[in-house]
This record gives sequence, C-alpha cells and structure tokens, in this order.
Amino acid sequence: MTSSTEGLELAQIAFYAVASLPATYCIVKHGKAGVLGWIYVFVMCGLRLVGNGIAYHALSTTGEPNRAASIISGIGLSPLLLAAIGILRESNYSIQSKLPVFLGGFGMLIPHLVVGGGIGLAAASGNHTTLLEVGLIIFATGWIIVVGLMVLSVKSNAHRSRLEDETKLLHAVMIALPLIGVRLIYAIAIVFKYKNAGGGSLAVRVIFGTLPEFLVMTTYLSAGLVTHNLARRRCQNKPGPASASNYTHVTV
Repeated sequence: MTSSTEGLELAQIAFYAVASLPATYCIVKHGKAGVLGWIYVFVMCGLRLVGNGIAYHALSTTGEPNRAASIISGIGLSPLLLAAIGILRESNYSIQSKLPVFLGGFGMLIPHLVVGGGIGLAAASGNHTTLLEVGLIIFATGWIIVVGLMVLSVKSNAHRSRLEDETKLLHAVMIALPLIGVRLIYAIAIVFKYKNAGGGSLAVRVIFGTLPEFLVMTTYLSAGLVTHNLARRRCQNKPGPASASNYTHVTV
C-alpha cells in the first residue's frame, strides 16, 4: 500500500509532468525576449521530476528518505526564483530603454550570481549542514534583491508604458515572489531545526512546501499562456519603415 508520503511524491511527479507541457509551449511562443524565464520554469519541472522520482523510489524500497533527493529538493527553489528574474525582464522589455541601468542586463545578472552561489553551496553541502544553512541564507539574499528589482520596476516612471501583456507578466511575478518567500522561510526553518531539507510533518510539508510551489508554477504558466502572443504584438507595435508612397520622386 502506498503511504501518504509516497502519495505526495507521486502527486508532485504527476503535477510537474503535466506542467512541463505548457512550459515547453511558453518557451516556443514567447521568443527571444522571454526564453530565459520559461527555460527556468521548464528546468523546475525537470528537477522536481528527478527529485521526487528518486524520493519515491527510496521510500518504496527502503522506507527511508534519500539524501540526494533532499538536496535536489533544497536546490529546487532556485529555478522558481530565476524564472521570476527572467519573467520580470520580459515584462520590462518594451520599456527597457527608459529604465535605470540596474534594471537591465547587468542588474539582472547580480541576483543570478547570488542565487547561483547559494545553490552551489547547498548542492555541495553533502553531510555538512552548515554549508546548506549558509547556502540558503545566501539564496534568501538573492530573493530580497529580486523583490527590490520588482519594486523598482513597478515604481519606475515608464511602468504605465508597458504593453498590456507585459503588465500581466509583472503581476505574475508580484504574486509569485511572496509565495517563494514563504517556501524559502519554510526551507530555512526546516534545515535549522532538523539539519536536513526533508524534515517536518507531512501536513506542514504540504502547506508550506508543496502548495506554494504549485501556486507559483500555476501563476507562471497561467500568465505565460495568456500572453502567448506577446512576441507577435511587440512586432506589430514597432514603427515600420516609411512607405515609398510617402515620398514624391521627381525626375528632371
């Protein structure tokens, strides 16, 4: 008989298997301006499928959680936050020239480096709980930076000049970041209390671990599907070259 914990792992496998399909669609439809954010959404699906698959196999064979699955679970937050950065940048695309320089490529690179550093420490922690704790604290710093970039994007003078679909993407990021914050606080609390990324009761794991991730992914994918024509609309809004009919050619 499948235990409640095994059932949770299977539910996550099913959710992310289904989510990978619209994630792939968004990668294709959003074009160059949005490809990075949607790739991270797809990577999140891949990480969760691998991590939950390993966890389910370990639980069904040995009855004990797997260390590798716990590490993958810990670093699985990173694609959610990196996707927020990518989607935020896509939401700023049409007004990028009017935004401060730190909301451009260089500014977006900083949280990438911070998050990458934190996740690198967490992934390399092995049995060294201190590295995992430090890695998550660094990751939390990256989350704070992304929240700051989001606030600056909303407060910018050019905010209202966004395309309608870009505003929808920005709203998705605004919804997702608090949920990621809840998931991150839970991860930090679990690591500091249980000295691993897989502790806590099943109910707590569902409410503060699984549910926020599902909500973030649903928010991203809903926004991505609703704005699937954004790349085409940007092209339509670009001023075209002057037509030859606007000029009078005089032959002498």
